[in-house]
Amino acid sequence: MIAATTFVHGSFVAIAAVFFRAARGNARGIIRFFRDSFVLVLVVLWLMVAHAIEIAMWGWVYMRYAIFDQWEMSLYFAASSYTTLGFGDVLAPIAWRLLSGATAANGLLLFGLSAAFLFETTRRLNLADPQYG
Repeated sequence: MIAATTFVHGSFVAIAAVFFRAARGNARGIIRFFRDSFVLVLVVLWLMVAHAIEIAMWGWVYMRYAIFDQWEMSLYFAASSYTTLGFGDVLAPIAWRLLSGATAANGLLLFGLSAAFLFETTRRLNLADPQYG
């Protein structure tokens, strides 16, 4: 599952990079401001869709192996683990607890990849350019 979610996330990042390269141009002033804001919002939303899919994938694993018997509980636990929030109000059976750690490690790394991509996207927009705005 770690390989599958990493592949999904890598695909989403690659698609976002293609979109980003197509959206870059020589705009100036207020046009550039709105274009760059729009690009950043779309990239963030796109990455959130990727994370939602990956959480659903982990939820499916929890359902597939009958760790939880309700989709809502499985998805809730997957989201709580993936985001490393770990409320502790829902626990996996003892035999499966290490899987929640793998989910958390996977989420931590993929959120890190998203943060790095957003940082690079922002850097390439050159927001520190004196001609910006």
